[in-house]
Amino acid sequence: MRKLLYISLSFLLVTMVMGCRRNVDKRLVLADTLMWTNPDRSIAILNAINRDSLQGEENLAYHALLLTQAQFRVDYAIPSDSLINFAVEYYSDNHNREHYTRSLLYKGAFFEVHDNPVEAIKWYKQAEDNADTADYHNLAQINMRIGMIYHNNYISTGEDIIKFKRSLYYYRKLGYKKNEMLCLLYIGEKLRVSNDPNAIDYLDQSKRIAIELKDTVSIVNAIECMARNFIYNHNYEKAYRIAQSCINSYPTCLNEEIIFDAARACALLGKIDSASMYMNLVKSPLAYDVSHVYRLYTIADIALARGDNMLYIKNKKIADSICDVVQIKRDSLKLTQAESIFNEQKMQLTNSKKELFRLVISLLIGSLLLVSIIFLLLYFKKKKDSKRLIDEIRNENSDKYDSLNEELVNINSRFAKVMLAYISVLKNIMAQTYKEPDDYQSKNAEHKVSPIDDSDKEFWNGLYDFLNLKHNNIIKRIEKKCPRLSPAEINIIGLICCGFNDAEIAVCKGYRNAKSVTSKRNKIKDKMHLDILLNDYLKQMM
Repeated sequence: MRKLLYISLSFLLVTMVMGCRRNVDKRLVLADTLMWTNPDRSIAILNAINRDSLQGEENLAYHALLLTQAQFRVDYAIPSDSLINFAVEYYSDNHNREHYTRSLLYKGAFFEVHDNPVEAIKWYKQAEDNADTADYHNLAQINMRIGMIYHNNYISTGEDIIKFKRSLYYYRKLGYKKNEMLCLLYIGEKLRVSNDPNAIDYLDQSKRIAIELKDTVSIVNAIECMARNFIYNHNYEKAYRIAQSCINSYPTCLNEEIIFDAARACALLGKIDSASMYMNLVKSPLAYDVSHVYRLYTIADIALARGDNMLYIKNKKIADSICDVVQIKRDSLKLTQAESIFNEQKMQLTNSKKELFRLVISLLIGSLLLVSIIFLLLYFKKKKDSKRLIDEIRNENSDKYDSLNEELVNINSRFAKVMLAYISVLKNIMAQTYKEPDDYQSKNAEHKVSPIDDSDKEFWNGLYDFLNLKHNNIIKRIEKKCPRLSPAEINIIGLICCGFNDAEIAVCKGYRNAKSVTSKRNKIKDKMHLDILLNDYLKQMM
């Protein structure tokens, strides 16, 4: 019961301490829970909070992190990185690993929205390196953001596909269908560009999830990528069929690309009037926009179908030049190098840590060897000293036994005769004991005769030393096993271990009769909670 009380009090104390340390503002917790389901509501709560009303740096850092995240979620123009810098600095000691990972993530997001993708990747990589392996949400976001940077800058090394696949893995773990759908769409679109046969499978999966979520915009996006894939694979009939079906089924959610797909498929099938009809549905996109490039290629295909080679060459040349500009810009960014440099620096740091670890291990091994050598030297010295001590004890105890024999001869009593017999036996036992291995030790024992008072520590200590030496520390084991026994009761146990019966113990202790010893023997048995006789138990112990 007492142990349970101590545990309860300890738990209460720990709870109180943690409560004092983690006094997080409830408004911030609410805003965090709404961040993904209702970001508009989340940013409204955060904007309504006066930072001066927040108590403690932890709440200030939490507010700075959440406000930056919410602004990013609702596409709000983030003017500066002062808020997120405060969060990064506060959480940099990693006392809250998830918040620190998130701070690094949205520090990267700040640079991404300010058109600095190289710096953004550096912070995203730091966030990924810091994230816990079970932190699926942040890991999914990090890989998605890096993948989007590669995707938007037309990096064709396949790194974006790797990032989207990792993000897809984490979102599936989390059960986030919408994000899973987006990852599938991006993977399918990138595979389509490289003419990978698996592109259709990923796009079809994305379409099925979009239908499940009733997300018509995503349905159209998936169908558009599928139609373009069929065009690049020269399956113009199928491309036209699914593009036309999409235009008829989702007229309010159409994007320009699906209309271009329908027009281009018609042109390549020789249906020039249908192609022109679809082209008239689209307004001219802005220059250097992706849609504008695809529009130029579509016009070129229609011109070629009509036999207008001049118009075909003109539009194709303009589209190619725009692609060349994009290519030059992409190469100048050297985005993949930023990630490679980070990975290389991380590898160098890891190798440095390994070298330091090896050095520490070498020092520890050397220290252990040195300590072992010193220990062995001390051990052999101690063994030599012990042997010399045992020889001295042997001589001293021999003299004391002879002296005790002379004293007992002068005592004319039954006890003296018994003790004479026992002393003779003890002399033989002690002589045999000294023949045991060198690590046996003994102390000087001086025996006194009846009556032996419990306060005669010199006698009892000598007797205990002998019994402990002969019977493997029996007295020490009994004292440790039953600390409730009094010194007087231990004394009686010692005499029993010497083979004394109740009458002999009564004589030694100066009792009037043996019944007193019997009573004390029963009391000792009860204290030790024995189910057998005390003598039998002590025989087992010996």
